[in-house]
Amino acid sequence: MAHFLNAFGHSKEEAVKTLLASSLQIVGLEEVKKQYASRWKQIEKTVYKATEAFFSRKLRKEDRFVRLREGRFAIIFRDMSREEGQARASELARELVTKLFGEIEGAELVTVEVMVLDEGVMDAVDDFDSLEDLIQHFERAIHLVDEREKQEFEESEEVLTVQYRPCLNPRKKMISMMEIVPCRQTGSQTERLAGDDPMLNGSPRLRAELDIHTLKQTADAVGRLGKAGHKPLLLLTVAFETMANPYMRRKYAETLKTLPDYTSQRLVLNLEGIGSGIPNSRYVQIVSSVKTLVRGFSLEVAPGWNDYAAIEGLPVLAIAATVDPKVGPDGAADLFQAARSQKRKCILRSVASDDIARQALKLGVDYVCGPVIAGMLPAPGRPFSIRNL
Repeated sequence: MAHFLNAFGHSKEEAVKTLLASSLQIVGLEEVKKQYASRWKQIEKTVYKATEAFFSRKLRKEDRFVRLREGRFAIIFRDMSREEGQARASELARELVTKLFGEIEGAELVTVEVMVLDEGVMDAVDDFDSLEDLIQHFERAIHLVDEREKQEFEESEEVLTVQYRPCLNPRKKMISMMEIVPCRQTGSQTERLAGDDPMLNGSPRLRAELDIHTLKQTADAVGRLGKAGHKPLLLLTVAFETMANPYMRRKYAETLKTLPDYTSQRLVLNLEGIGSGIPNSRYVQIVSSVKTLVRGFSLEVAPGWNDYAAIEGLPVLAIAATVDPKVGPDGAADLFQAARSQKRKCILRSVASDDIARQALKLGVDYVCGPVIAGMLPAPGRPFSIRNL
């Protein structure tokens, strides 16, 4: 263990501080093993030997790679954020499977889990003899958290519902899109989930369960829509991490398949939590699994995002932003100007006041969403004109 700590600093405190600023990823080949179950016995030694050699070549000198139990490997990316580490680990995982098996669907079967290290490691470091023991300790801890969150979701599932909020298309003076809003229902009261609600702001696993539950409830509502002209566009937000997880992505795609056929022309998935520097291969992996089931995608990004080369050729119809109450819509002005130059629509969400709405209209956004436009509805309404209102 002392040898491990020496790689991260000159003292225990310095080493642990560096470790906490790094990104720990668990790469799992369990699903690949199932895919090749009939001949796994013959190839597993070769697979593991090749995997270790691959990561030894691909990682930087300051990174660390550890084989855990069968089919699982831990990578510590030094001085990388959680998002950067996950993107890099996913990129390496896909490259690994291509090296091992060629261009197969197995690349979709590789799992990459983000493990969150906390300050408790400072007290726990001396209790372990090796890096492997320490990482396995965190694996067990995260498993317990997963079980607790699973129970938490099951307890909340009955009160989680959805509502529909009309969105304004200012240029056409039409209410032509409905934003799908996850809510909690308490008795006769239905309220939008607060930003700090654990379902929205908890772990990626808990958020993924919410996203899939919201989609299931959407499926029930859109199945009751009327004739062709009565169907609005539907904007459904889903976390980027939900779609980045192979298991959750497949589960989400299977749920999408239960929606009526016409939703493939009406439903826009708004990917939330998009960072800068995500490679094209990552976007392709996520979009390819569901692109035939939806009209297209919008990316909800922060001001300053400009990774258009990474989404070239993909069905990204719009760039979305949420209003920052401190700066108003002006903070998204440059973002939307760049989006229009790339021939993408502009969506501004969470607009809560008339003043912000007027500023948004001056920016020339294509859709304005939020409570200032209309209250929430229990079911999606048909498109209508506001020219004569």
